[in-house]
Amino acid sequence: MIERRIVRRYAAALFNTASKAGVVDAVESDLGLISYTVESSSALREALFSPVVPRAKKRIILHEIFKGKIQDVTAAYLNLLIDKQREEALTVTEPEYIVLANEARGIVRAEVTSAIPLDKVQAKRLVAKLSEVTGKTIELVEKTNPNVVGGLLVRIGDTVIDGSIRGQLAALKEKMLKG
Repeated sequence: MIERRIVRRYAAALFNTASKAGVVDAVESDLGLISYTVESSSALREALFSPVVPRAKKRIILHEIFKGKIQDVTAAYLNLLIDKQREEALTVTEPEYIVLANEARGIVRAEVTSAIPLDKVQAKRLVAKLSEVTGKTIELVEKTNPNVVGGLLVRIGDTVIDGSIRGQLAALKEKMLKG
């Protein structure tokens, strides 16, 4: 499996190129189509990920499948991945690209984990508060986990806000052990 940091670099390069060409949204759509197509066909996956199939043949396969359906920027990206033998990045670029595109749009994804689902009013209040704190538009992704004993666990990028009772008890325990 390709490392996430490598995919992030490729996605950033693709985003920068798409941004300069003014086709950010179209490339995002293209990546969705490519991911869906590759994941839907085991024969295509086998051909693309096989070290036995020559790179020229892989390029022809992708060209035939996506001819007239994707942007030139996206097609060049596919060729680059084939040339650099990074075919496994074909299906994992999309989420990294979306993060970059959303950052440019001023949108951040906030994953909220709670013991029980939030009602609409709670979710709306949380989005408003997180938007106020970050200064960005919040895309809320809700998860439930009964192990969150109360409160919320919020993850925005690499930042985690642990407002759960379990987290507060752990912090209190650590504070008592130090002091």
